[in-house]
Amino acid sequence: MHQHTLILTTNKLMIPQEVTIDFVKTLINRGLAPVEYFGMELDNQEDYIDDDMAAVSEEITYIEIHFNTDEIIEYEDLDEVEVDNLIMDLFDKNPNSEVRIDGKDVTIYL
Repeated sequence: MHQHTLILTTNKLMIPQEVTIDFVKTLINRGLAPVEYFGMELDNQEDYIDDDMAAVSEEITYIEIHFNTDEIIEYEDLDEVEVDNLIMDLFDKNPNSEVRIDGKDVTIYL
């Protein structure tokens, strides 16, 4: 089993109390959430963020998507459209995924 993390970013959003997969799919379909990172699971980001980066981060909504696959994904071989198609397919296959919000950011476990 291979663990993957996909991080999308968008301008800071007013996040509804209950975020669904459909909310994130809408952002992707409208081109409002480009890929910031796609790869293996990251270390704790707070270990690497300085004060300037933290200030910029406050103006961004991060959407972290964590999922597993049986096969390896060659991240660098995929363009943004292929990544969007991959995650949309995974959303469709996992409609009852765990979605967490922290007021500014969204984390999804497929």
